[in-house]
Amino acid sequence: MTTSLVLTVNTTRADLNKYVKSSTSPRVECTELSQLFKSLASGTISGSVVAQKSSAAAAKATGTITLDYSNLTNSDTVTIAGQTITLVTGSPSGFTQSKIETPSTKCATNLAAAINGNTAINTFVSATSALGVVTITCLTPGVIGNAITLAKNTSTGAGGAVSAAALAGGTGGYATAGVTYSRGL
Repeated sequence: MTTSLVLTVNTTRADLNKYVKSSTSPRVECTELSQLFKSLASGTISGSVVAQKSSAAAAKATGTITLDYSNLTNSDTVTIAGQTITLVTGSPSGFTQSKIETPSTKCATNLAAAINGNTAINTFVSATSALGVVTITCLTPGVIGNAITLAKNTSTGAGGAVSAAALAGGTGGYATAGVTYSRGL
């Protein structure tokens, strides 16, 4: 059985940068982290540590957007976590637009490509498509993904549907309840 432990350190950016630096060596990074914990424990720096333990593997939240080509019109939109992609009948202008094409499978393929190419969205979700359905998956496992909102606005109201108002199914991860240890560990 695998158990995961997630530690979240809350301190000033200056203190964190002093002790945790980028390194390609896991040994160096572990040594830096141990110095950070020693400083927190001794009171040299102030902060807190939230410890979260789970024996269940964290699962990624997902959601779907189903598209119906025959009922989509120019300027319909899909919104993921407040980031909008506009569906257009002409040539898309960047990854904030997705081309409406027949059949619905092609529309879904275009939308998935727009989501994966959009730098405002692709840092926290990825998209795949099959048979007119776009599946959105949070990149970070855990309940945090359940907060990512989904919406599809169509002029006819019949251009398809989203699975829910937000991604769902994310379990475990760093957003679960933990124990907080303040300065003086």
